[in-house]
Order: sequence, then C-alpha cells, then structure tokens
Amino acid sequence: MKLHTLALSTLLTLALTSFGSTLSAAILTGSGGNLPIPVPNPAWPPGQAPLQVSFGPGFTGAWGAGVHPNWLGGFVANGPIPSAFNTGTIRYDFTTLPLGYLPSGTFMIFGDVDGGSTLAERFDLRAFDSANAPITTEWLGATTGPNTVHAITGTGTGTAGAIVPGNMPGWDWNGINPNTYRVAGSTFGGNPSVAVALVTNQPIYRLQLNKPFTHYGFGLQAPLVPEPSSILLTLTTGIGGVATRRRRSL
Repeated sequence: MKLHTLALSTLLTLALTSFGSTLSAAILTGSGGNLPIPVPNPAWPPGQAPLQVSFGPGFTGAWGAGVHPNWLGGFVANGPIPSAFNTGTIRYDFTTLPLGYLPSGTFMIFGDVDGGSTLAERFDLRAFDSANAPITTEWLGATTGPNTVHAITGTGTGTAGAIVPGNMPGWDWNGINPNTYRVAGSTFGGNPSVAVALVTNQPIYRLQLNKPFTHYGFGLQAPLVPEPSSILLTLTTGIGGVATRRRRSL
C-alpha cells in the first residue's frame, strides 16, 4: 500500500511538473493594442473556478476537490465580486491559502473586455509580495514557451464566429500606472463574447483589482490535478519521446 501510494505520488509530481511547464508562455510586458491569439489554443476552461460567496463588504472564495493541493483552500476579498454586473475596487488576500499566497500557475480570466458597450472597459491590477509591497517585475505570462496568452474561448467577428486578432483586448504593463497591468478594450469595437486566460508566474500574497464599469468580468481558476490515467499517458508519451530522441542521437 505504501509503495503504491509513493509511486502514485511520484507520478503525480512528475506530471504536474510537466503540466506546469506548459501552462502558458512568454512574459507579458510592455503594451499593445491586441493580446496575441495562442497557437495552439488549449481546451477551455483551463482550470477550476473557486466557489465565491458574498458577505456584505466583500466575499470569500474557496477551491475544492480536483485542484492541485497548493490551491486547495480559501481566500477573502474586500469589495464586490467582479462579475459583469458589479463595479469597484477589489482587494484580495491570499494568505490563508495552503502556501500562504496565490501560487504561480494561477489562471486569471478576463471576460468580454471590449468597446462594444461604449464604455472604457478595463481592468487595472496590482499584485503585492509578502511584505505588502507592490511586485515590480512582470507577473503575468510564464517564462518559457511560444504563447503569451494561455487560452481563449468565445465568439468573435471572424468567419463563423471565429476569434480574430482584432477581437483581443489590449494591455499595458507599468506604462499607464506604476507596477500595474491594464487590460482594456478601448482599442477596438465590440465583439459578441471573448474570454482570455492569462497565467501568473510569481507568488502573489495580495491583489488589487479596479473595475470601473459593468458588462465585463474577471475571475481566478486553479489548475486541475490530472486523472491517474492521464498522468500515465503523459509520462508514457514523454518517456517515449525521450527514448526516440536518444535512439536518433546514437
């Protein structure tokens, strides 16, 4: 029993390491009118959203079974749930999560940020470290890989509802406000409905999110733990690839 548990734990660790290395890609820096469309575009949703419950001046969020253990727990936020119907400033506190912070590899979901409702739809996000100081280096987008955006979904203005580059929101890091990301839809008109998933690359202890208008939303998602069969398939594929490369090099 102990050997079986140890073996499964080892497989899970290896699979999650492999999974984590492909969560997203190049660091999101500078600014631009449209975020790039990821190629390939992974399946949606990228992870599991927390259960959020309002309690007056704020809300709680909790991840349950199925997510990686580092996310298995809850957080608290001061301000409204950032749904399409709410506006305001939200201050998240992640220090009650298992590691004491929001781990890297968390998906941040930006929904329907565009100019279609004649509003300057935008999010401003500032992250904070363990000393409650603003994080001064880019914390969205992973450090390796070809894609800055992890995944997208929805309906765009292309043929048969395809999402085209002009349907993607713009971004800015550190140019409009210090140590702050802005994701905005001011660079283009409306689109039916497009959601964008970006991924964090640093521990975040607290997060401040400003959402001045309605008609668009924001959410967090945690990576899922692969099923044991998926773990074995991932490892088998990886080992097979290594063996093939080794034979070719001989």
